[in-house]
Amino acid sequence: MASKTEAVGTFSMRVYNIPPNMNEKEKVIGGILNLNQFFWVLGGLALGASVFGIIYSLTKIGGLALTMGGLFCLSGAPFALYKKHGLTLFQYLTRKRRFKKKTQKLPNMRKEVKL
Repeated sequence: MASKTEAVGTFSMRVYNIPPNMNEKEKVIGGILNLNQFFWVLGGLALGASVFGIIYSLTKIGGLALTMGGLFCLSGAPFALYKKHGLTLFQYLTRKRRFKKKTQKLPNMRKEVKL
């Protein structure tokens, strides 16, 4: 009779190589954002800071400038975080725009039909 260690060694499990999931981009910024999302958020923050600076220099009202700057800071968030039909908002809007530019009417090539 074989010992317990020998019995375990005789049974082997199959090893399957599974390819990595390449559908999602790697989250490099704190495990939360990928690079594209990070640059959308960074662009929104830069836009908000520039709006704050312009409004504050023109009006000298800190509350108004802070409110408007804060609203413009949030402008990059939908492009970074929102997904529609598995696409980012920017990809969705570009594809939708390209689709709208296409010819929407099918030509009728029959001879008996006159336009």
